[in-house]
Parts: sequence; structure tokens; C-alpha cells
Amino acid sequence: MKVRILILVAALAALPALAEDVSFKGRTLDVATGQEARPILRMTGTQYVLPRSQEQLVNQAQACLGGQGGIAIESADAAQGLLVARVATSFRASFATQTLRSRLELTAGEGYFQVVESELALAQAGDDGNATYVPLVQDGGLWEKGLEALIQTENKLVDCLYK
Repeated sequence: MKVRILILVAALAALPALAEDVSFKGRTLDVATGQEARPILRMTGTQYVLPRSQEQLVNQAQACLGGQGGIAIESADAAQGLLVARVATSFRASFATQTLRSRLELTAGEGYFQVVESELALAQAGDDGNATYVPLVQDGGLWEKGLEALIQTENKLVDCLYK
């Protein structure tokens, strides 16, 4: 199982040029092609317009995300207009609670911001009882429910920024 995961990760790293854009609930997904599993590489949200400086947007986003469970801010650089956080969200699918994690990157400029989710990985029970994470693939209905959960987290951030 671990060998298959390593092979899939290596294949993802080697084939970034083989991706297609797929529309999903107002976002754009970059989905790897040329592989049967079709891993989702990233989810790009709308570019929002908000009359604030990039420093104000990053600082407010940091405050908004700090109050949400399952989110750990890795770095925030208001002067560069960049905030990076790790997101772990749970959702119900296939008669069980699933966990999806991602890397959230908020990029802000003067009067605008955009959120990109990458490194999308789904928890699976490992042979030793610990969770291992495998890339989220566009297969079955599980990926849709997982992305909907991430979109809810993103929507909370957007709503908070517009307050």
C-alpha cells in the first residue's frame, strides 16, 4: 500500500504539465490527466474585490482563520500579501466520517484576494492503525463531498473578510 502511494506521489511530481481545468461549484480544479486515478492537484477560487490594502486583507484573514477549528496558520506575510495555512476538515461520505486536508494559500493585492487549495489528501486507515494520506482523486462521489467541505471552510473565510 505504501509503495503504491509513493509511486502515485512520484507520478504526480513528474507530470505537472499533464493537467486539465475542470469547473466545480464556482472554482477551477486542476486535475492530472494521463493517469487512471485523476488526482486533483489544486482548487482555485474566485478573485474577490474588496477595497482594502493587502496588509489589511492578510491581517484580517489571519484573524478569521485563527478562530476556525481544524486550521493551522503556517505563515502570514502581510507586506507580501500572502497567508498559508493547513486545513483539516471532516465530512460524511460512504457511511463514514472522512478527513480531507489541504494547503490553503490566500494571495492578496491592493483591493483583491484569492484563495487556492492545494496538496489535497484524503485520510485512509493504514496497516498499523494510523491514518495515512493519499491524494484526492476525481473518482466516485467522495471527492465532491470532500471539496464541498473545503468550500464551506473557504466560504467562512470570505464571509468573515467581508464583515
